[in-house]
Amino acid sequence: MAKGTKIAMDEKINAKSDTFMENVNSEMYYKSEFTNNSMSFNWVDEIEFTCPYIDNIIRNPKLALINEEDVVKIGKAKKISVASVKDLSRHTHYIDKIDEKTNEVQPSKILIIRREETYNTYENRFIYTLIKNTIRFLAQKEALLEDLEAKNSKTLEYAASTTTGNERVNIELKISANELPEEQKGNEFENEIDKIKARIKKINDYINNWRRNEFMTSLEKAHVALIFPPIRKTNTILKNPNFQIAMKLWEFLQNYDEKATGDSKEGLDTSGDNVLKGILEDSFLMDYYVLDSISLSKREQKEKLCKYAFEIINRQVQRAISILLNNGVDISENEIINMISFEIKNEKNKRLVDSTDVKNKFKTAMDQYLERAQGDWYDKN
Repeated sequence: MAKGTKIAMDEKINAKSDTFMENVNSEMYYKSEFTNNSMSFNWVDEIEFTCPYIDNIIRNPKLALINEEDVVKIGKAKKISVASVKDLSRHTHYIDKIDEKTNEVQPSKILIIRREETYNTYENRFIYTLIKNTIRFLAQKEALLEDLEAKNSKTLEYAASTTTGNERVNIELKISANELPEEQKGNEFENEIDKIKARIKKINDYINNWRRNEFMTSLEKAHVALIFPPIRKTNTILKNPNFQIAMKLWEFLQNYDEKATGDSKEGLDTSGDNVLKGILEDSFLMDYYVLDSISLSKREQKEKLCKYAFEIINRQVQRAISILLNNGVDISENEIINMISFEIKNEKNKRLVDSTDVKNKFKTAMDQYLERAQGDWYDKN
């Protein structure tokens, strides 16, 4: 195409493009997996912070005094209390005989009361259950850490079909991006994981000590019932500073969301996002322009590309303005015109510079050739 050729919007191409876009039927799917040294390990912070407070509770447990009543043979009764006598008066069938002379009563059975201290209180069972939950939670996290790798991968799939009036056009697109961290970044990530594992080991040291403590072993032997939410807000749980911190960990574990860890994210179902799909549909149209422009005749190919270029400018400017305005970006007509004007001038200057460079290189080459030719002439003469 000759330099300075004028070309205008082609109405047939415009109508064909409108038909193309109106008949697009598309699906989009996006998935990203993100695990690296910026992922959240806030669960380590929460458990680590709480350990000393739970340790305070277990080292200084509150015991409950309970009275156990039992009816035993008189020979096994070590201590007779007032309550034993009162019970015997109500259960005269326990009396074996009465001495007629002394009126001494000899029972065959009698009630005894044993007073025992126990760890089996609601507050202690709350701590016992919290420790069990923490052990289970840590085991899951430690298993994940063993297989954890630094990665940042994204996959976008797009499929669409449409018609131009006399053609059926299809596209299938899959784009994937995988970040390959530098060796230094990989080492930083591994170092971070090692630090996390070291902190978890300290937490497990606490837990192992608790497991050997009488507090845990007695509750374990008693097969006490675990606590389930909602938690009763007893005075101890509400007012004791150690229990207050333990309650915060309980709530953290109960409300912990696996999706919030950053281990893996998946976004957008197959219906996709309308704005993003719109951009992909514009790309689909431009891909079709490329396909339709391919020709054995270079001249015909250039002419088609130039006509399609007008359509691209029109549609892309429209799409860009729509995105900006819909997202609350305040942009004026003058700003848009100035941007386009700047790009036109910039491109023309680049072409001018390229042309000047070619002329300068040609002139330098000619000067060098003439110098060599002149030197050869003098040598011969």
